[in-house]
Amino acid sequence: MTEPIPILKDPYAFAYRYREYMKEKPRGPAERCNPYYEKLLANLPDPDISAMDNRSRAIRYAKKHYECYYEIRDIWRIIRWLPPADEEDSS
Repeated sequence: MTEPIPILKDPYAFAYRYREYMKEKPRGPAERCNPYYEKLLANLPDPDISAMDNRSRAIRYAKKHYECYYEIRDIWRIIRWLPPADEEDSS
């Protein structure tokens, strides 16, 4: 397994490592986190490996394709691209 790119040199850090970045570089007391980056599917917590609901499947897909900046509103679009959950299980 390759070593991840240091967060400050990763051009896609906000696409899939926003929470990690915010821990490393916390905002000031009057500053807020960016809601756009917080809503990206790739920035959401990893779903349980056995979870096969649409949201979990879309999050896993978005984490593999973080450079596309998929948002929560894209869940149904992603689900239409994926094979049915029962077919995914058997492969």
